[in-house]
Amino acid sequence: MSFEAAMKRLDEISVQMEQPDITLDDSLKFYKEAVELVAFCRKYISDATLTIMKLEEA
Repeated sequence: MSFEAAMKRLDEISVQMEQPDITLDDSLKFYKEAVELVAFCRKYISDATLTIMKLEEA
């Protein structure tokens, strides 16, 4: 999954969770997915930062 795809999915989850008729089960499912996506994005950014730092050292 790309960073952009993860961010797009997070946006979609946000819209879904704002719906007034969302069930608790669906809320928990979306929350779990969002937590996993945020972790993925943080790692992606961290890895990109390390790559940039290595390139700057060269």
